[in-house]
Amino acid sequence: MAGRLPLGASIAFFFSLGISATAGVISFTGNLRTDATFTSCGTGCTLGAANTDADFAQWAAVVKTFHVSTPSTMQAIAFSYGGGTNGAGMNIAQSGFEPYLSLFDATGNFLASTFFGTLCPPGAHTNTVSGQCFDVRLDGGALTSGNYQIAISAFENLSSAENLGSGKLADGFTGLGNLAQGEDLHYAFDVILQNSSPVPEPANFGLIGGGALLVLLVRRKGNGNSTQGSSR
Repeated sequence: MAGRLPLGASIAFFFSLGISATAGVISFTGNLRTDATFTSCGTGCTLGAANTDADFAQWAAVVKTFHVSTPSTMQAIAFSYGGGTNGAGMNIAQSGFEPYLSLFDATGNFLASTFFGTLCPPGAHTNTVSGQCFDVRLDGGALTSGNYQIAISAFENLSSAENLGSGKLADGFTGLGNLAQGEDLHYAFDVILQNSSPVPEPANFGLIGGGALLVLLVRRKGNGNSTQGSSR
């Protein structure tokens, strides 16, 4: 589901992030199981109804497309681990999976991710069950006009293009994701653009192949970490 920020909605939240309340905001919510764009689980394996939520957290990713009409700075903010109110004014429940966000251009070139993003950014909520604050902010920098793709997956399930340092989004994901006790597969995140009028577009991307598992990230357990992933 996607929506624009209603007039006056969530202004206090975006001020707490240091983002203008007049910025263009696209809100995405859903479930990793039902919305998965990438469902390969290795050679000859495709996720399906018989697979567990843990299987989907390990392998699956959801890709959304958004449009930048004029050159804009871009951020993406996740909400579903700790809950809160998104830019569409929707109340988001806590205890979704720990998110990992990845940004790509229209042809699938990797641009940025929350490997070096901000863990527990200003305005994020602490999950009352785990006592942790694992929502993230991706800083996409200045984007030129055009279409872009953003993927959400469970933490550690980064794209093969990022993992290998080359390739495309269509090459798939590494299968390093995990689902901690008490987490489910719902997600929520906002794409925030300044100096733009964003128009969300449906994503429809094919899978070419699975990625090699070359990087094992370290799961952060505290709230004071400035980045989500470990240094390489």
